[in-house]
Amino acid sequence: MPEGKERCMVNIPNPNPDKKITVYLIEDEEDLQEALVYSLEQLGFKASGFSTAAEFYRAYAVNRCDVVVIDIELPDENGFSIAQHLRSASNVGIVFATARGDLSDRVRGLRGGADAYFVKPVHAEELAASIEAIYRRIKAAEASADRALQPHHPEAPRGTGHWVLKEGDWILYAPDGRALRLTMSERAIVSSLFKQRNKPVDRTQLAAALGGGDLENFDLQRVDAVVSRLRRKATAAGISLPLHAVRGTGYQFHA
Repeated sequence: MPEGKERCMVNIPNPNPDKKITVYLIEDEEDLQEALVYSLEQLGFKASGFSTAAEFYRAYAVNRCDVVVIDIELPDENGFSIAQHLRSASNVGIVFATARGDLSDRVRGLRGGADAYFVKPVHAEELAASIEAIYRRIKAAEASADRALQPHHPEAPRGTGHWVLKEGDWILYAPDGRALRLTMSERAIVSSLFKQRNKPVDRTQLAAALGGGDLENFDLQRVDAVVSRLRRKATAAGISLPLHAVRGTGYQFHA
């Protein structure tokens, strides 16, 4: 048994006997990576480890995971950047496990989309419990959104004649009642636009809504990428989204 596994091993029940939660761990310290992957597997998770962001992206493109555990200091990409990319494109659970314990780093991580932030050394029991809790929240939110999309859902606004953003389930309803389910990043953008509907909203405001606390280093093109993806999704659903670019400013939602 590799050194370090003994201190990470625990003996608690399988957190989900019906379905193995898939966890990807991005950690360039090989001994720690191997030990945590081993412990998570012993707890009933389906765990895989990666030493670089590039390795992770290749695996994630083929088979997505339920939760990803990220170290911040990696050889090819900053962990904060990985989290931003993931949060802009999916609802995957995100956990930071890093040696960086400063308050500013913890706040940046959580505002950047992380569901939890751990400072090394990481205890396997606590990490496992956090992963399980995050997974439950994600699945509960997805189930709630799916119920809202059912044609005869009694609470769903149907054909109200105007745009409706149902924030509890984060469903955007068109005037004719068609529904568009939003990702976390899309929710942030649409919610900000709805608060100032029919008025231009600056791209920096939308960036802040996406978790860009450090706007000087925030790539504003991420705002454009989220808006572009939202438009494509709406078009595919047969919805004409009244979301327009405002030259020199940002975007405007006509509702």
